[in-house]
Amino acid sequence: MAERGDADQALSPSSATTASLPRDRFRGALLGLAVGDALGAPAEFLTSAQVRDRWGVLDEMVGGGCHEVRPGEGSDATEMMLELAESLAAHGEFDPEDVVARYRAWFAAGPRDVSLTTRTAMLVLAAGTPWDLASRRAHEVLGFPTAGNGSVMRCAPIALRYAADPEARRRVSLRESTITHYDFLAGWSCVALNDLIVAAMAGRLEESLPAVVAALEPDDSRVAATLRDAVEAEAEEIHAAAFVLDSLGAAVWAVLHTSSFEGALVEIVNRGGDCDTVGAVAGALAGARYGASAIPARWLEPLVVRDRVTTLADALAERAGS
Repeated sequence: MAERGDADQALSPSSATTASLPRDRFRGALLGLAVGDALGAPAEFLTSAQVRDRWGVLDEMVGGGCHEVRPGEGSDATEMMLELAESLAAHGEFDPEDVVARYRAWFAAGPRDVSLTTRTAMLVLAAGTPWDLASRRAHEVLGFPTAGNGSVMRCAPIALRYAADPEARRRVSLRESTITHYDFLAGWSCVALNDLIVAAMAGRLEESLPAVVAALEPDDSRVAATLRDAVEAEAEEIHAAAFVLDSLGAAVWAVLHTSSFEGALVEIVNRGGDCDTVGAVAGALAGARYGASAIPARWLEPLVVRDRVTTLADALAERAGS
């Protein structure tokens, strides 16, 4: 097993390398997240057979679905990602009070799609519970494990801001996740995804995967095992489900077992289930790997938040020194 310092070195570009990370990869990570969310939103909660019966192959921005989204419109994954990205861009560092204030304002505006765990945490916050206790209280209220995918879906801006600082990236990934998700399985999944996003941005996704797994093993062997399994899993073992390990494993599998941004996203969204959220996770990783220039124009053109996302990705790249 690699030592922590060895893993950090493998996962952190030097300052020179960080400065030369393509801006296209920064944009790709956030635009990819938004595209995956919007592409999958109409198929959320359908089975793969229902997706096939309705569209044949879902590979266009069609809109509709249970939340009646417009073509190119996403859900809570994109909305919460934008709140987090705007806070990081404005303050330069993770400011939990500011992030919580932004999430509360977003929730108060009445978003159409909010997961049960996040909704409960937001209601607890609205009742006056301090932010650093809210997810624990929500966990107690729900009375069951809260390791859903509601934090891993939004965490990509942390990878961008802390691309050159793996220790800060881990710390912030964990802390930000606990705003809504008390179960550290969700937090370590955010750590894993953000480490993989940085590796993908540097063009070293496959070769960095063993170091990511080794760094996670002492902290959460379940997340490490999920990443190992994603390399060898068969297609029928992959589930676009809301449990965070299912979401993370499906997203990583799709990116590793396809050869283009479009291929990874089509693979995920046609599975139905929680395919908007898993599409967002896969889109962030695939976008980091291939860059914004590899995202099909027919998906970018109707994307409702395209300009806002691009501006934020550029701002985070500057904050990271790239």
